[in-house]
Amino acid sequence: MRRVIEDLVEKRKARQEELRAALRELAGALGKRNWPRRNDASVAERVTRLQEVLEAYVTAQDKEWDAYAGNHATTVFKSLEWKIEKLEAEYSNLRTLLAGFAQLENRLDRLLDGLDRRADAGTAAGLREVKERLSPLQYADFEKRFRGSRGEIAGRLSAYLGHFPPDGEVLDIGCGRGEFLALLRDSGRRGLGLDLSDSMLAEARDQGLECIKADALEFLKARPAASLDGVFSAQVAEHLEPEYLRRLVSECFRVLRPGAPLLLETVNPLSLFALSRIYFLDPGHVRPLHPEYLRYLLESSGFAAVEVLFGPEPAGERLAEVDPSAPQALAFNGNVDRLNRLLFGPSDYAALGRKPGPARSVTP
Repeated sequence: MRRVIEDLVEKRKARQEELRAALRELAGALGKRNWPRRNDASVAERVTRLQEVLEAYVTAQDKEWDAYAGNHATTVFKSLEWKIEKLEAEYSNLRTLLAGFAQLENRLDRLLDGLDRRADAGTAAGLREVKERLSPLQYADFEKRFRGSRGEIAGRLSAYLGHFPPDGEVLDIGCGRGEFLALLRDSGRRGLGLDLSDSMLAEARDQGLECIKADALEFLKARPAASLDGVFSAQVAEHLEPEYLRRLVSECFRVLRPGAPLLLETVNPLSLFALSRIYFLDPGHVRPLHPEYLRYLLESSGFAAVEVLFGPEPAGERLAEVDPSAPQALAFNGNVDRLNRLLFGPSDYAALGRKPGPARSVTP
């Protein structure tokens, strides 16, 4: 392809030189004053020649641009093909890991059944406790490997901190290792975390963070009305069944004080990159949530001024544009931009709403 392009460039340069020569020749003919009538034919011939050379130049330039565009498109699709192959390899490794873990769980279940029949209740109970602790621990290891380190997640979640009041109590549903709880504490805010994973709660408590093991919906039902100054939840909503999520949002509205915010972050299904690299990687996800659905869910539950906040686009993944000075670059780069928005849009978004009433002051 490179040789073809180089050959076309040389042909275009030759046509360009012919065009310049024809223009110089025509300019010389037109520059003469009082030329005889017989020169009219000569000028007409030069004009005709100029038109032919100009058409040849434009054709050569178009062919060169088509070759450039074809070469760029080939590069783009080769890049996409490599990324897809990489995703397939990662998915295959994950599937093997999960299959092996499922086999271990099944074998452990059979051993437990055998122990039950031998009336060894104490040993069986101990093994069942180990099994109950094994799954959350496995998921914690999964999250560390694929979601990122504590520092990386804290850096990303820090963008949400300014939406919460500087004092009062903020509930973090699905607090995990406590990244957002630590941000609340370090900024002078009070945070309480909920999670179902013993291993993750242990990590959060090791940092001196306040968190408890509890089902979010049951915890909210037991909470007095208008008793919280904010509710935060990151990467949890996509794990919940639709009816459970609806009831959870409704309870959040009840327990929040007037003006207090509810912020729910989840994977952005409008980005194919996010769906393939993040959403489908986690077998615990129930279904992706469209931003407009989450906006509707908050509004229909009573929240006001609901907005959708998109996170940053994945770095280093966007398709490259051509030189803006190249012919037809505007149209080509416009199509590349549309493709980038579809393939590599922001990986996450958050739906933010407030309970109607005077909002409390927040700090950036």
